[in-house]
Amino acid sequence: MEIERKFLIKQLPDHILNTYIKKKHIIQDYLYIDNYTIVRKRKIIENNLEHYTYTIKTFKVGISVNEFEKEISKREYEKLSLNPAYNTLEKDRYIIPIENNLKIELDVFQRMYTGLIYAEIEFPDEQSAKKFEIPNWFDKELSCCITNSDMAKLSDKTIFEMLGTKQ
Repeated sequence: MEIERKFLIKQLPDHILNTYIKKKHIIQDYLYIDNYTIVRKRKIIENNLEHYTYTIKTFKVGISVNEFEKEISKREYEKLSLNPAYNTLEKDRYIIPIENNLKIELDVFQRMYTGLIYAEIEFPDEQSAKKFEIPNWFDKELSCCITNSDMAKLSDKTIFEMLGTKQ
């Protein structure tokens, strides 16, 4: 079970990217999306090393979703054909440790979503998620509004309009 809250970031404090220089580059492709199930593959590059994952998410309710994720080989990754109905998402992810062993996953998007930045926090339970004190540099909460799978399905113009931001 994944319990996660997501926020739009309009402006990062100056120290964030300078302090947290460790990052992962993620290329994320969606293979199947319907109202109940999401299937994706990821190529993750960190410290010049590549690894690959295959993920199935089901039964999203609010900020909770069942998630099955496993590492796969490069060969398995390459055998999973791209679905031309979906956009590829590309982003740099910075990990920022915060209180109670939580961490902010700061996603700085590239390509068609250049300029878009999200902060995601994964929680051990819904009670912790509800009690979380939101940092003052976070903007609008997107937890139940816009998902990465929405970004894969919709045009960049539509997503930026939904967010009330400019490209």
